[in-house]
Amino acid sequence: MGRLNNSQFLTQLSEVLTSNNGESSVYVTQKRLTTTLPIDEPTPKINDLSSNVIKADAFEENTATYPVLIRISMNSGNSKNTSQSKQKTKLSTVVETGNLDQFWSDYVQVIKNGFVGLKKKDKKKNKKSGKVSK
Repeated sequence: MGRLNNSQFLTQLSEVLTSNNGESSVYVTQKRLTTTLPIDEPTPKINDLSSNVIKADAFEENTATYPVLIRISMNSGNSKNTSQSKQKTKLSTVVETGNLDQFWSDYVQVIKNGFVGLKKKDKKKNKKSGKVSK
């Protein structure tokens, strides 16, 4: 499936998570989206002598902004019962930097409402006894 716009992504994510009901794994990937630059020349040989070290002051500060790529993928469910297994689901969207604040608030609400199958981890209660062992 191709990339969806942000509202379609959130709508489909909500539908997929509620239909999943905690039955299969959901993987979330978030990373910066950069454009690949064409390589015109082969990479020069690396000369790692101390006289060739570039000082940190020589680099310009990167002020460019990059969009965020968000991917959601779900496993196909129980592979033992092929009649009941669901197809693998993949959703992705690109969020521009200007829309990040609004998207994150909507995204968090969809995730909170969709992950109903999660439960808190049971903590072990340590029994404290008045006896001191030597």
